Amino acid sequence: MMNLNLIEKTLALLFLLCLLPLGISAQSIVSGLVNDETGEPIIGATIRVVGTSDGTVTDLNGRFEVKAKPTAQLSVSYVGYITENINVGGRKDLVVTLKTDSKTLSDVVVVGYGTMKKSDISGSVATVDRDAVMKRIPANIGQALQGSAAGVMVTQQDGSPDGNSAIRIRGVGTINGDASPLYVVDGVQVGNNANFVNPSDIESIEILKDASATAIYGSAGANGVVMITTKRGGAGKAIVTFTADYGLQTLPAKLDVLDIDGYTEALREAKKTNDGDGIGNAVWDPKFDGKRNYIDWQKEMTRAALRQQYGTSITGGSEKTDYNLSFGYLDVKGMVVNTSYKRFTSHANINTKVNSFLEIGGDINYTHSESHGSNGTVGNNGNLSSIRDFATMTPTLDYVNNNDLAKGELINVNLQNPDGTYGVGYQLTPDGWEGNSAMASNVYAMQMENGERGRNGFDRIQTTAYVDLSFLNTKQHKLNLRSQGTYTYAANNGSDYTGGRKRYNLIGGKMTEVTLRDDQAFAFSLNNSHNYTLGLQTYLTYTLNYNIHNLTLMIGNEVSKSWGQWVNAAARKFPSEFNRSLSLTEDPNSKNANGGYNADTRMVSYFARASYVLLDRYILTGTVRKDGSSNFGTGNRWGTFPSLAGAWRISEEPFMRDVKFVDNFKFRVGWGQTGNAGNMAGKAIVALSGDAAYAFYGPNGISGYWGNRNRETGWYAPLVDPNLKWETTEMTNFGIDFAFLNNWDITLDYFIKDTKDLLLSRQIRSSAGYTQIYTNYGEIENKGFEFAVGYHKQVNRDFGFNVRVTGSTLKNKVKKMGEPLYNTCSENGAGTLDGSNVQAVLGTDGVWTNHSICKEGEAVGSFFGFLTDGIIKDEADLNEYQNRISDNISKSDANHPLSVGDMKFKDLNGDNIIDQKDMTIIGNGFPKLNYGINVGANYKNWDLNLYMYGVLGQDILSYSAMRLSNMALFDEQWTPNILKDAYKNAWRNGQGSLPRLTFNDANRNGRVSDLWVKNGDFLRISNLQVGYTLPQQLTNKLYIQKARVYMGVQNLLTISAYSKYGDPEVGQGSVLYTGLDTGRYPMPRTFMAGVNVTF
Repeated sequence: MMNLNLIEKTLALLFLLCLLPLGISAQSIVSGLVNDETGEPIIGATIRVVGTSDGTVTDLNGRFEVKAKPTAQLSVSYVGYITENINVGGRKDLVVTLKTDSKTLSDVVVVGYGTMKKSDISGSVATVDRDAVMKRIPANIGQALQGSAAGVMVTQQDGSPDGNSAIRIRGVGTINGDASPLYVVDGVQVGNNANFVNPSDIESIEILKDASATAIYGSAGANGVVMITTKRGGAGKAIVTFTADYGLQTLPAKLDVLDIDGYTEALREAKKTNDGDGIGNAVWDPKFDGKRNYIDWQKEMTRAALRQQYGTSITGGSEKTDYNLSFGYLDVKGMVVNTSYKRFTSHANINTKVNSFLEIGGDINYTHSESHGSNGTVGNNGNLSSIRDFATMTPTLDYVNNNDLAKGELINVNLQNPDGTYGVGYQLTPDGWEGNSAMASNVYAMQMENGERGRNGFDRIQTTAYVDLSFLNTKQHKLNLRSQGTYTYAANNGSDYTGGRKRYNLIGGKMTEVTLRDDQAFAFSLNNSHNYTLGLQTYLTYTLNYNIHNLTLMIGNEVSKSWGQWVNAAARKFPSEFNRSLSLTEDPNSKNANGGYNADTRMVSYFARASYVLLDRYILTGTVRKDGSSNFGTGNRWGTFPSLAGAWRISEEPFMRDVKFVDNFKFRVGWGQTGNAGNMAGKAIVALSGDAAYAFYGPNGISGYWGNRNRETGWYAPLVDPNLKWETTEMTNFGIDFAFLNNWDITLDYFIKDTKDLLLSRQIRSSAGYTQIYTNYGEIENKGFEFAVGYHKQVNRDFGFNVRVTGSTLKNKVKKMGEPLYNTCSENGAGTLDGSNVQAVLGTDGVWTNHSICKEGEAVGSFFGFLTDGIIKDEADLNEYQNRISDNISKSDANHPLSVGDMKFKDLNGDNIIDQKDMTIIGNGFPKLNYGINVGANYKNWDLNLYMYGVLGQDILSYSAMRLSNMALFDEQWTPNILKDAYKNAWRNGQGSLPRLTFNDANRNGRVSDLWVKNGDFLRISNLQVGYTLPQQLTNKLYIQKARVYMGVQNLLTISAYSKYGDPEVGQGSVLYTGLDTGRYPMPRTFMAGVNVTF
């Protein structure tokens, strides 16, 4: 019995001993919250139970739950923050605050065909602060990039609803080609325009600036590369976000021109100085003073307009599959009446891990946009959206019936009559039409009609699919193969309808129809283009992490093919406005059509990259790319573009370990080459699409237009240099990255960028049968210094702030050119292609011909004009100048002689003749410094964001200043209105800083000269926004994860001496028009409000 009891007791003891480990190791649920230093929850932070494989991530509220023993230790980490190790200590609910880690340097950066730790980057790569950018509510990628990185100059070309931006990275790398950077979206090259991307879909933006970073893209990377990564889904339940932005656009300021009374006085003064030329229109007779209607064109042609933007996205997934689906809609009513822009975007992607070594996925993007009335070629009547055009228009449409001063009635014309019809000014002939005299043009009516009928549409679809194979994935070795195919389709389509215009004036107390020539001559035009691109890239990446060595090798291949076609057609004289078929025209001879195809452009590329990091502080990176382009002949078809860069992380050296205040100190140096294949296919098709008239003379050999010759029309191929080769850009870069005190970070870069063998069309003797040849010649150089300085401070749990200043200098010059290259306002109406009426800026008289030049030793596109020598102040001065100088540009004659108050010009070559040989460099449009300033602050649930930018040392060649100061009839067909300041300073009574007022301007005082080169320095407060994040206690009750509301102002204030002539941020698409102001769609001031909600 005793033995039995002993056995029972022994078994019981063993049982208890077995239970003891279970009790000791019992786990419980530990929950917690992870915040940053501002108190904001961190989404996706990793929670790991130290010593185990257990772990989790935080949800949208920054909260987590994990099973852990009371004695366990948790490791909490997130990219860009210092990892915290927390002892559970038996607690059930933890609060963890992660501090920003300057040394992580944003950890991972997207580069060409892969990613790299930012600490391992040896080239010049800038990361854009997405959160700061999105608080500006950008409508397109250009607005998002403005002021976001040193060395990136973004100039808004105008303020139209569909306005674009000119983006230059480290100066200009080409002259006649597109100087915009390459955009790479989710690894796919999409060309030089990424405005189809909805900014809300963007996850990150990196800008590759120096050739050591861009050479991996070879011929496409010469102007820099913008890497865009869109949002992806993640494991967990579906997350739904919704954003809504509303804005009211207004005109910030009007140009201060004369009112109707002041204009009348100016006209009469101009008459007195106009050598007997009288005012032909009876309406200006003193008997009608005080009776004329005053039209403030700037007020009438603009409006307060609504901007709306909406976006929604759904993201989610499982451990193996993630997805993202988003939609965006932008609706902008233009500030100029009857202009608008609408854009719809959609983006979907899905990624699936089929197994441990295979991942597949794909993206599809669709964009549709439509613009009305703001495009210079469709529905806009030329440049009638320019604020300068509005300002200079005659401030009335009134006229005297039959222009009979003795018997005629003063007709007061309304822009729009009470019954909704439109009025019209005096018609010069019985069959006159609106537009043959701007004195008669009701531009408001024309804009309203054209805006309704003119349409320009754009559609773009891009699909991408990829396969990712992981052959090796160990701690030390990784081997990965990725293949990605892309198909892109883009279509532009436009239509325009005119005709059926009717005008009514109150004549003799009765509303009377005024006959216009084209009342019933309905005209209809169509234009369409379709472009396609196929691409395939495949690359193999090997990574070795062994002890003190880190090696990455990548090799790949890329092929692409682009092609397209276009067609334009038009006809007039349709039976009604509802006829939209060209075949229904009643005038078959009016039908015309043109079209063609863009020859296939093919590119085959091979590329490789090697990156080696020793001891986490010595870094060496080399790349090479070999491109083959169908744009060249067989002898020069291939181009090779290498790069080499190194970096030294000095802060990781043993001798720096005791320097506690230094977080990161890295020196970088890089060199590389990139190229440009030009657009030979495009040039060929342009030449083939135009006709050339060849003259065949009769036996008597009489030539001339009316001679006995037959004119035969034919087509010819362009003349191309058989030795045509790649345009090559070589860049050297020196840089320093410095972070200290865990609050400051500084980046400094100096670069030298040389581009040689420029692809240009060179003029040749016409006896060769051609006027120009497409060839290589010329070399340009860009040198500059860039800086970015940032400071952030979390003062306490409730308050923090940050400041970031970026800036860059640039010195640009032509090193080799031979004969100078001019940019002209040609006599054939080709114009400056900048959307203005400059095509007729007295090009035939040489007044604004050759307004820019590329000349050795000078900046690209330098302003080219005459130097003024003061104003003729009295008769003695007049006689001295006339006896000494013969001005071949002036049109002065016996009827319109040179006069006191006219401008004198310098005879630079000393031949006593003023002609184009005396034109010289008078400035350039490249600023000496451009800068951006971002300021952010937060207090509890409130946040404040301020962004401003500007330039220093910029010249503006201002055609606008000339038109606003000169009453002569140049490109307009009316006597323009002028600034009050110009009227005040016009020469009279022996005083004045501007030439005299005159209708004729026979002396051509308005010719391109240093008189019209103005100081373009400015500072613009671009965005001010205040936001409030609703308390979590409130949003939880509403089943909302997070909600933020905000209000702000865009384009709040511009400080500039140039503002009296217009907006100082002058921008053109072409390099050769840098700094040229010809008037443009005004930049709106927008009052914004919006909400961001996450469910």
